[in-house]
Amino acid sequence: MRHRYMEEGVVREVEVERPAFTQHVDVIVAGVGTAGALAVIAASAQGASVLGIDRLPGIGGMGTMGYVSGYYYGLPGGLHVDIDEAAGKMGREHFLDRVEAKKTIMEDMITEHGASLALNTAVTGVFMEGDTVKGVSLWSEGRQWLVSCQTLIDATADAVVSMMAGSATRSGRESDGRTMPFTSVKVWLTAHGSISRTNHDSGYVNQYGPFELSRGIMQAHASQQLAVFEDASKRVLFFAPFIGIREGRIIEAEQMITIQDVLAGRPEAETLFYGYADFDKHGKDHALESIELQDLYVAANLSTACFSVPVTRRTMTPKGIKGLLAAGRHIGMDHEVASLLRMQRDMQKCGESAGVLAALAARSGVDVSQVPYEEVRDILQASGALTDEHNRGVMFDDSFRRENIEWMNDPADIREALASEMPGVAIYSCKLLGRSIAPHLIAWLTDPDVELRYGAAIALALTGDPAAAPVLREIVERRDALYFKDCRRTNQFRSAIAVYLLGRLADAASVPLLSQMLTDGEEYGRPLYHVIKEPSYKLNTCKEFNELYFQLMSHAAIALIRIAEQHAEHEASIKSTLGEAFADERHIRRTTSLPEGTFEYDTMANIRHYALNFCRG
Repeated sequence: MRHRYMEEGVVREVEVERPAFTQHVDVIVAGVGTAGALAVIAASAQGASVLGIDRLPGIGGMGTMGYVSGYYYGLPGGLHVDIDEAAGKMGREHFLDRVEAKKTIMEDMITEHGASLALNTAVTGVFMEGDTVKGVSLWSEGRQWLVSCQTLIDATADAVVSMMAGSATRSGRESDGRTMPFTSVKVWLTAHGSISRTNHDSGYVNQYGPFELSRGIMQAHASQQLAVFEDASKRVLFFAPFIGIREGRIIEAEQMITIQDVLAGRPEAETLFYGYADFDKHGKDHALESIELQDLYVAANLSTACFSVPVTRRTMTPKGIKGLLAAGRHIGMDHEVASLLRMQRDMQKCGESAGVLAALAARSGVDVSQVPYEEVRDILQASGALTDEHNRGVMFDDSFRRENIEWMNDPADIREALASEMPGVAIYSCKLLGRSIAPHLIAWLTDPDVELRYGAAIALALTGDPAAAPVLREIVERRDALYFKDCRRTNQFRSAIAVYLLGRLADAASVPLLSQMLTDGEEYGRPLYHVIKEPSYKLNTCKEFNELYFQLMSHAAIALIRIAEQHAEHEASIKSTLGEAFADERHIRRTTSLPEGTFEYDTMANIRHYALNFCRG
C-alpha cells in the first residue's frame, strides 16, 4: 500500500506495508462544508457509517462559516429544503439570522444518524492500493491517526484529497490563469434591528499561496472600510472570517462538462442532479475570458441567461481512481462552467448525491461506479434532489424578465429584434444559424435604419464573416455610451461589443483605430466616458470605476493581441503600441482611484499585465 501526501506543494508517496488503521468506516467525507455536510447527512441517512472531517471548527462552509446565508439561483430540492425551513424557524425564534441555526440543525442530524465529526482536523495523506483509495491519515491537536474506508468523498472545494490520490487538476481561465474574484462578506445591523450582509468583490488572489492569501484577506477586509464604501445607516457587526473563494482547482474527471456542452443543452442519461444559474463570473475583465463565453456574455449581451446543467457520477469521479468521489465546486468542468455550477443549492444536491452513491456502494461492497443508477435515482427523486422540473433549459429567470429563451429561425423576426434595444437572443441565434442567415445579415448592412445596420453587423461577425468589419469600425469610430437592455444587470455597451468583434475577426484594418484609442492622450476627455455618473445596476457600474472606459480600453488591447496573432506583419507595431499604452498606470488611474489590492484596481491591472506579457513574448 502507498501513502500519498503533500510536501511543499508536491505530492509524494512512500510504501507502507501495514498501515496502523485505528478505525474503519464506510464513508469518509473530507470537508464538511456546503456539499460535504449534506454528503455526511445523506450517507448516514442510508445507514452507512460515516466520518466527516473539516479543518474548521464548524460545518456548513460558506452558508454558515462564511455567512452567505441567502441563495443565488440553483433550484430548491433534496434534503437541504427541510433543513433550511427548520433553520429559518429556529433563526426567527432564537437568533437574528438562520446561519447558526442551520449549523446546529445539521450537526444534530449528523449525530442522530450515527455519523461522527472530526473538526479542527486536517487530512494529511491518502492510502492507495493500486488505483483504489483505502483510507486517510489525519492530524489534529498534535497527533496523527489513520482511518480506512470503502469510499472517500473529497468535499474540500479545492480537490486537495483528489490531488493526493493522484488526480490531475486545473485552475483558472486559459488566458492568464486567474480564477474568479473572491468576496469579503460584511455583516451589519439594519436600523430595524435585523441582520443583513454585503458581498464585496475583493480582487484576485492565489489561495494556494499562504502569504498571498493572508494579504488578500487583510486587504479585502480593509477595503470594505474605505470611505467610498461607508454607509452611516449600516452598523457593522463583523467581517466573516471565512472569505468567499468562488473557484479553485478542478479535478480531471471521467467526464468533463464544457461550456460547449452547456450552450448546446447536451442531455445526460444518468443525471444525479441539475445545476442551474447564469454564467456568474463576477469579474469585469470580460476581454480575458474565452471566445465561447464572450460570444454569449459580451456580443449577444446574454449575461443573465440561465442554463440547466445535468451532472452525472462520471463528472464527480476523478479520472482513473476508484473509491473516490468529488462533491463541490471542484467537480469536472471547465473554467466557464465553474462560474455557473457552484451555487449553494446545487452544491448541496451534489453532496447529497455523493453521499447516497457512497452509502449504496458500501452496502453492496462495490465501487461507486458499479452502483446501479436506478437505485441512486429513486432515492434522489424521493428526496426531491432530482426532478424533471429542474431541467429548465435556457431562461431569463428574474423579476425583470422571466421567460424561456427560444432561439430564433425566422429572418423577419430576427430583423425586428436586431433593430431593437434588446437584440441579444437574435444575435446569438445568428451565431447558431451560421452561414444560412448570412445573406440576410449582409443585405441589412446597408439598410437606412442605423440600429438594424449595427445589429446586423454584430450578428454577422458572430458567424465569422469579415464583411461585418467596416460597419463595426464605424460603430467604434462613432463610439458612444449606448448599451443594450436584454438583462437586468451587466448589460454591454455596443461600442465595446464592436471592439471585441473586430478582434475576434482579426481585422487588420482596425489596427490604427484601436491603437489610437489606447495611446491618444485626448481619448479620456471624450464626453462619452463621463456621461454615466451614478452607479447603475443595469450596467453593473459602481463608484470609483469608469465602466465604459475600462470596457473599451480592455477590449481594444486584447483585440490588438488577437490581430497580431493572426497577422505577423502587424505584430511589431502592435507590441510597440501596447508597450507605450501600458508603460505606466495611466489606464488604471483613468479607470479607478482606488488603491492597489482592491478589486477595481486589480481589474485593469489584469489587462495591463496580460498586454505587457504579450509584448515580452
